[in-house]
Amino acid sequence: MDYLIKWSNDNSGFLSLILFVFTIFFGWISGLFNSLIKKPKLKVRFIEKSSFYCFFMTGNKYYNPDSKEYFDLHQTGFAVYMSIANIGNIPTSIDKIFIGYYRNFKRKKLFNKQINWLAQWQTLDNFKFEYRDKTILIPPLRIRNEYFMGQDNDSLEVGKSLVGVAYFEQVEAWGNYNPKLIDDKGTIKVVIKIRDIYGKKYCFKTTLKPKTLEEAKRINSSFGNVSNMAKE
Repeated sequence: MDYLIKWSNDNSGFLSLILFVFTIFFGWISGLFNSLIKKPKLKVRFIEKSSFYCFFMTGNKYYNPDSKEYFDLHQTGFAVYMSIANIGNIPTSIDKIFIGYYRNFKRKKLFNKQINWLAQWQTLDNFKFEYRDKTILIPPLRIRNEYFMGQDNDSLEVGKSLVGVAYFEQVEAWGNYNPKLIDDKGTIKVVIKIRDIYGKKYCFKTTLKPKTLEEAKRINSSFGNVSNMAKE
């Protein structure tokens, strides 16, 4: 043991050089393999000031035959303004976008946070935001679907990005099918999940602040009514 300690001390400079060379070599090999493996990679930037959610009562009621009670129905809509960039090394396209919110359970559950997932809905109108006395129109983040064939912009070349508002709407529900608040300002946590044409899933977390239904409809007149229009 004494010999090993002495040898290590005497050759510390040599060992440092070996470690340095090994680190450089390993980094070069890793970079080489990364360049050889062709795959897309998505990166998302959220524009928080133009993202929000709205929880509102619909005025309808649900009768529960088990408890023989009537419950008020509610809905929640989500608007997430984001930029989705492809920082990989091959092109891809977006297949589906989902939002997940934590359900409003009163009791804390350590291992089961009850995330409720919603798929993106397409609104017919642009989103409008006021900025320095000007009205800025932001188009919905359209992806390929049966209603907007030929109008999609879901193709993501390498180094390119898509920018727009993804809209999600919970159909009429009752009970705790509404987002759980994380502070007294009404902020909620959400997870955005993007699935590309290769089936790969990307998850990104962000927070949303609330707006009233009146404020939301001024931003987009279809807000909170997309699921009803789909029934017609």
